[in-house]
Amino acid sequence: MMHWVSRQLPENEEIRALARALSTRQPFPMPIANILVQRGIKTYEQARYFFAPDKADLHDPFLMKDMQQAVDRLLKAYQQQEKVLLYGDYDVDGTSAVSLLSLFMEAWGMRFDTYLPDRYREGYGVSYQGVDYAQKVGAGLIISLDCGIKAVDKVKYAALKGIDFIVCDHHRPGSELPEAVAVLDPKRPDCPYPFKELTGCGVGYKLAEALHQRLRALGHTPPAGDFDPFDTYCDLLTLSIACDIVPMLGENRLMAYFGLQKLRANPLPGLQAIMNQAEEQREWDISDLVFFVGPRVNSAGRLGHARDAVEVLTGKSNRLHLLADDLQSSNDTRKHIDREITQEALSMIASDRDFERKSTTVLYNPSWHKGVIGIVASRLIERHYRPTILLTQSEGKLVGSARSVAGFDLYEALSACSDYLLQFGGHKYAAGLSLKAETLQPFQAQFEQVVARNIRPEQKVPVLYIDHQLDFQHIDARFVRLLNRLEPFGPENRKPVFMASGVSVLHARVLKEAHIKFVLQQQGGQMLEAIGFNMAEKWEQIKEGPIDIAYQPIFNTWNQQTKINLRLKDFRTSNEK
Repeated sequence: MMHWVSRQLPENEEIRALARALSTRQPFPMPIANILVQRGIKTYEQARYFFAPDKADLHDPFLMKDMQQAVDRLLKAYQQQEKVLLYGDYDVDGTSAVSLLSLFMEAWGMRFDTYLPDRYREGYGVSYQGVDYAQKVGAGLIISLDCGIKAVDKVKYAALKGIDFIVCDHHRPGSELPEAVAVLDPKRPDCPYPFKELTGCGVGYKLAEALHQRLRALGHTPPAGDFDPFDTYCDLLTLSIACDIVPMLGENRLMAYFGLQKLRANPLPGLQAIMNQAEEQREWDISDLVFFVGPRVNSAGRLGHARDAVEVLTGKSNRLHLLADDLQSSNDTRKHIDREITQEALSMIASDRDFERKSTTVLYNPSWHKGVIGIVASRLIERHYRPTILLTQSEGKLVGSARSVAGFDLYEALSACSDYLLQFGGHKYAAGLSLKAETLQPFQAQFEQVVARNIRPEQKVPVLYIDHQLDFQHIDARFVRLLNRLEPFGPENRKPVFMASGVSVLHARVLKEAHIKFVLQQQGGQMLEAIGFNMAEKWEQIKEGPIDIAYQPIFNTWNQQTKINLRLKDFRTSNEK
C-alpha cells in the first residue's frame, strides 16, 4: 500500500501573483501555478525561462576545470592526425557518449577508434585490456567517457606505454584523481563549472563543443561543411539524460527540451531506426526514451556487446534497419530472461518463512544472468519494498546488483559491510558488488543488521507524492496542454500527480490479467476513461464504493481522434487513509 503525501501549498499571494502574470485571455490555472511555485518557479521571468529555454543559456565549456588542457591535447591530435581511442562504458550513457564523439570526430576528419569493455570479462570502467587495445591500434591518446574518474592505476599503466589520457566522467571522484592530461568532471571539488549534474555524454559533448570552438577560431572548417554540434547531437544527449536518470534541471532540461524537438522532427539515422520499431505513432517523450529506446540500446551491453549499440547509433547505411532489428531481438531475449529470473526470485521469497520479518532482500542463484539481475532487483522492490540485492556467479566469485528505496543510502550500507566484499561501487540508490562465495552468509547477516538498524519506518513504505487536488470539472484540453508545457519530465521535475476524491466507478474490466480499464465520474460530472497499469490485484477494492484516485491527465489519440484520459498511479476506497 502506498502512502500518499500532498505537496500542495496553501494558496497565497505569491501563487496568485504568478497565475495573474501568466494569464492571457483566460486565467492561468491555479493548480499549475501552485506546482510551479512548489518547484521554485516564483516569478514571470523564471517561468518564461522554464517554459521557453534558450540555447544561449548553455554554459561555456571552458568553465570546466582542465578543459583548456584537454582541448590543447586534442588540437595536437587533430593537427598531427594522431589516432584517438574513445573508451566508453557499456550502458546507454556510455554508448551515447562514444557515438557522439565518434560522429563529431568523423565530421572533423579526425582519426579515431572506439572501445567498449566487455561487461562480463572486464566489468565496469577502464580496463588494462582497453589500454592494451589502444597500444595495438596505435592510439596515442585515450578519452574515457562515462568512466575513468577512479582509474588511477589504469592511467598510470597507459602512461608507461606512452599513451595520454583525457577523462570525461560525471561520477563522484575518489580521494585521488588520475594523473591524466585532463580530468573533466563537474563533480570535482575544485571544478567551477556551474552545473554539476551533466551525464557522461554531456561531459563528452562539452569537450566536443570546446574543440569545435577552438578549431573554428583558428580558421579550420570541417571537410563536409560547418555544423552546430548542439543542434546536430542534442538527441543523443537527450537519450543519455533520460536513461541515466539525472536531475531534469538546468542544462539537462535545456538540452532535453531541444533534444526532444529534434527527435520528433529529424533524429539521427540510428535513433530513427530504433524508433521505427514502435508499433504505433507516438509523440516521443522522455518516458519513451527510458522504456522503449533505452532498453534496446542497453540490451547490446547486457546480452551481447555494447559496440553493437554504437554501430546503430552512429550508422548511416542501408543496413541500419537490420542492425536495429538485432537490438530488438536482444531486447526480446532480455525480457524473457528477466521474466524467468523474476519468477524464480519471487518463488524464493515465498518459500522464506522469515521474509516478512526482514528489512532486506538478498537472493543468490549461480545460474542467473549477470546482465539482467539489476533490472530484476528493481522489479522486486515494486513488489517487496526494501533494499534488495541479487547475486549470481561469475568467474569464480559472486557478483551482484543492489537497489534501494527512497531516502535510504545503499552506498553507506554497503560501506558498513565492506569487510565481506571484494569490490563495490555506485551511489545512494544503485550499486554493484562482488564477494567470495564463502562470505555470502556473513555478508547477508551484516547487511540485514545494518539496514534494520538504520532504515526509518517511513522508508519501508512507498510514497506517492500528490502535487495538487484536482476535481474532474477543472480538466479540459487547455489544462492538459498547459500541463504538458512543464516537459521534459524527469527527476526533480516529475510529471505532476493529482488527486480526486469520491470518484464513482461506472465500469471496469481487467486487461491481460494485469491492468484495469475504468470509466470514472465525479459528482455527476464528465465521464473520463482511465487505465491503471498492473493494478489487477486491487480489483476487489472497486466493489467497496467510491474511490479516491491519484492520477495524471493525458491526451490519448486513437483513429485520428484525441481525447483526455487518466493514467492512474494508485487508488483507494474513499474512506481509506
